[in-house]
Amino acid sequence: MNLKRIAIAGTVAAAVVAGGTALAAPASADTTSYAAPYGYWPVLRQGQTSENVRALQWFLSCDGYDQPAPSHFGPKTRANVVAFQQRYLTSFDGNVGAQTWRALLTHAAPTGYGQKNNCVKALQVLLNKWRYSDDLPITGYHGPRTKQKLIRFQSGHGLPATGTPDLRTYHKLIATASGS
Repeated sequence: MNLKRIAIAGTVAAAVVAGGTALAAPASADTTSYAAPYGYWPVLRQGQTSENVRALQWFLSCDGYDQPAPSHFGPKTRANVVAFQQRYLTSFDGNVGAQTWRALLTHAAPTGYGQKNNCVKALQVLLNKWRYSDDLPITGYHGPRTKQKLIRFQSGHGLPATGTPDLRTYHKLIATASGS
């Protein structure tokens, strides 16, 4: 009889603890790094510094969010990420994982040849992670040099070498460590 009570009490306690944990930590909008069919995306959070953060800032700016691009994920970047998530996603937490990357690249990444905008600056920052002996100036113009470097990147990573980035190209640029 005592073993049965102990087993029931243990089960109830486990359920209460699990339930309490679930209530104490609400589901996060975007700390998951995996999204099919592309695979893993880096998760960016406030406090980080990187070229991916710098590209994120240019993409946010391209979508109309007043955003400096110092490569540091500070409070202003987090506020803009939250505002972006509120606009395009069903939940938000200010982190940039697979869901936010995909939404951002779907809504704020027009970077075709001949265009000049902050999205092209993000593309140029990402391309400069690969030091093919010629860094691109961050001009925001998708001209011959940007197209040439993009084609080189695409062909070197098994992508269609079109000179225009698609979601697969952006995924490789963002998720692959430079030099890989």
